[in-house]
Amino acid sequence: MKKFNLLLFDLDDTLLKNSSWFLDGLTRCLAVHPLTNKLNAAKFLDILKQPPRYLIEKLISGEYSASEFKRARWEFALRKFDLLIDIERLDELDNLFYKTSMKCITVNEQIKSLVKDLGEHFELGIVTNGLYDPQQKLINMGLGEIFSKEKVFHAEQLGYRKPDSRIYYKALDHFDKKTSETLFIGDSWTHDVIAPLEIGMEAIWVNLNNVLPPTLHKPFAVVSDISEIREVLLSKKI
Repeated sequence: MKKFNLLLFDLDDTLLKNSSWFLDGLTRCLAVHPLTNKLNAAKFLDILKQPPRYLIEKLISGEYSASEFKRARWEFALRKFDLLIDIERLDELDNLFYKTSMKCITVNEQIKSLVKDLGEHFELGIVTNGLYDPQQKLINMGLGEIFSKEKVFHAEQLGYRKPDSRIYYKALDHFDKKTSETLFIGDSWTHDVIAPLEIGMEAIWVNLNNVLPPTLHKPFAVVSDISEIREVLLSKKI
């Protein structure tokens, strides 16, 4: 069976479920901030979770930094409730969300055990487009020592995002590994399957919603939950 030496993980909705911090943190933030505590929280959540495509395209193209995108997303959602606020208050709201949401991230013993066991057989890294500090998330998950800062490749700090091939090669260069030695694991078909495959890696797709693949690319394996990779990777050392 094929031999891998390096596992690269996506973070959000792969090792960390977004519902465990983003939605809970946002709900708590809206409830306590004086600007939002009287709004329809469910409606606001729906709007903030699904910003318009033109804002996302500005982030992808680099026209917006992560900070500018976050401000624009808040501003768009608030405008739906006829609320206009300045940059300072947008940042204040986002900082409150960040502090509140990070408190919602706790240790998942099943994930911690899985990562620890994988670390006995493979080198491990994180490649993420996440808008909020991945290192703090990992520390709160109890994974900060396993995924130390130099093993986390964060789009916001690097200035390019998945599926830009540079972010994958940055990780490969750090670990001094070839694409053929590397397996990428994540939930995004575009970012975590297609892009790694097209530079010569293999990939495991975490298909959370059990949907059909949108292209003919063939990942190494498909799982519906991250816990299933234990059977794929550790039942027989590959």
